[in-house]
Amino acid sequence: MTSRNPFQYGRELAGAELVDREDELRVVLDTMEQAGRLFMIGPRRHGKTSILHAASEQAEERGIVVLRRDAEAFPTLRQLAESVVAGAADRLAGKISRAGAKLRTFFGALRPEINYNPLDQSFSATITRQPRKQEAMMLTTLLDGLDRMAADSGRKVAVVIDEFQHVLKLQGPGDGLAAERQLRAAIQRHRHVAYVLSGSKIGLLSQMTSDPARPFYRLGSRLFVGPVPRNDFRTFIRTGFESARTNVEEDAITAILDLAEDVPYNVQRLAHSCWNHARAREQSGTLSTTDVNQVLDRLVRRDDPFYTQVWNRLTAVQQRALLALVKTKGVGLFSHATLKRHELPLSSLRSAVQKLTNSGIARPEETMGSIRHRLEDPFFAAWIELFVARN
Repeated sequence: MTSRNPFQYGRELAGAELVDREDELRVVLDTMEQAGRLFMIGPRRHGKTSILHAASEQAEERGIVVLRRDAEAFPTLRQLAESVVAGAADRLAGKISRAGAKLRTFFGALRPEINYNPLDQSFSATITRQPRKQEAMMLTTLLDGLDRMAADSGRKVAVVIDEFQHVLKLQGPGDGLAAERQLRAAIQRHRHVAYVLSGSKIGLLSQMTSDPARPFYRLGSRLFVGPVPRNDFRTFIRTGFESARTNVEEDAITAILDLAEDVPYNVQRLAHSCWNHARAREQSGTLSTTDVNQVLDRLVRRDDPFYTQVWNRLTAVQQRALLALVKTKGVGLFSHATLKRHELPLSSLRSAVQKLTNSGIARPEETMGSIRHRLEDPFFAAWIELFVARN
């Protein structure tokens, strides 16, 4: 009997741990191989970061230099640029003694200072602070230099930026569109660097890449990352429990997928806890729907302080809007019956739902010509049903 839980979450998964993401991996790898441009768009908790991690590992095995950064990890554009310059020094500059001279050649306008730490064999870079107006051009200057450096090295290079929409946010209010224009002007000229730009703000990135009036229109291809097909997840879940010699009812698998609303992170987390629950029992048996509901109840109660804080930060109108979303499961949210039941004017409900979306609590999902509003974390809905809706 295996002692390792097969259901992993909360970290970047390796390629072998991903469930049915072969097509997405192939698209990302092809983009890196062909120096293409790809916008990868999808909700949080759907595994975009793990796809990027697995694709980057495979690309590195093929000799591609991958510079992957999470934009949300950097408070300023300058710090993001410094990290990319340090990566270029490490991977493309060649001999340490020549790294500084090479970087000044290719990134001269940024006036970078390079430091090397022999203890951990790492590079760091410092870029001279720029006036606010010039800082908006920093990323463009950086990528231009990187393209020239890639050409000089003869290596294939891929720039991967996760949560790319944060880059535009760092430009400051009103500067986002100007940043798009500057970035397009640079990226469309580059021949030696591939770009994979990933983000979770679906509405913003979809409009940015599909609106003919926006600079990023047709700059590259788009890849939408959605839920894992149920049949594939079913097989994966069943096999995982069989590895622990635990039978699992088909209805229990359905319950895991339903309660997690097919969100990969939540499916893995619930299955992980159910697997532990099954192993902890003194007698082997079959995992049932009742077991799954008991496990989710424990998870929700464990996260009660976090959910309580989120709930208490909302206004009364936003709380009622969230209750309406949970009760309707996001379908027909703005119907007359829903407005009457929750005593909300249409304008107030629309405004509250938009604020819930902006804060990352809810998201609209448009498929097959219809729209459904969903919670980013499906288990928050279970908490609301348990602690709020019953009151």
